[in-house]
Amino acid sequence: MNGILVIAKKEIRQLTHNTQLMVSALIMAFIFGAISGPALIATGGTGAGVGIDSLVFTFALMIGLLIGYILSGQTFLREKQEGTIETLLAGPLPIKDIWLGKVIGVLIPAYILTLASTALMIIIAGSLRGDILIPSGPIILHLVTVVPAFIACGVGVLGFIQLLLGMRENQIINVGVIFGLIFLISFSRELLGPGFTISWAGEGLILVITGGLLLAVNAMTRFLNKERIVRSIP
Repeated sequence: MNGILVIAKKEIRQLTHNTQLMVSALIMAFIFGAISGPALIATGGTGAGVGIDSLVFTFALMIGLLIGYILSGQTFLREKQEGTIETLLAGPLPIKDIWLGKVIGVLIPAYILTLASTALMIIIAGSLRGDILIPSGPIILHLVTVVPAFIACGVGVLGFIQLLLGMRENQIINVGVIFGLIFLISFSRELLGPGFTISWAGEGLILVITGGLLLAVNAMTRFLNKERIVRSIP
């Protein structure tokens, strides 16, 4: 566990010291939060709580995935491009611990930016409406549990692919994965309908499903091995 935390701290430190990357992530979080505030007003109607729950439910997942996608490129793919990952692979940590440490290192800043962007969206919407908008209890649970777990799933899959495959395959598959997950969120949202309200039971079911996805992604790491990763380094 100490090794995983060391890797996670290293990744967070490198990400936060990469000014260009963090500025890009901050701009995305700010823009999405700012433009979604008016959208929240438009969907709120007379039932502002419904509007908040509906938009926050999908918005936090999407922005979290996009920010995770931006940051994971630095954590996984860039290290393969530069060959610095060979230093980690030469150490005593198993590849699963290296992968998990990197996922945690991306998850923490991506989740913080996601919460900041979501809060900005709600604050702007409240200012335009002249009211204080507060999400429901199940949606707060959604933000605290499902959102970080889903971001971890997305980053974990991207990291797995970026470690397993060569550079050329990564350029195609990574985009397909992230937009496939976004399509899944949008499709699920359409199935729920424009005026859905999420309940505690519904959120519990979503949390169980997300937990299952996390276990599945974690199980995928058994296909990783250090020799195969080294052969995929350009």
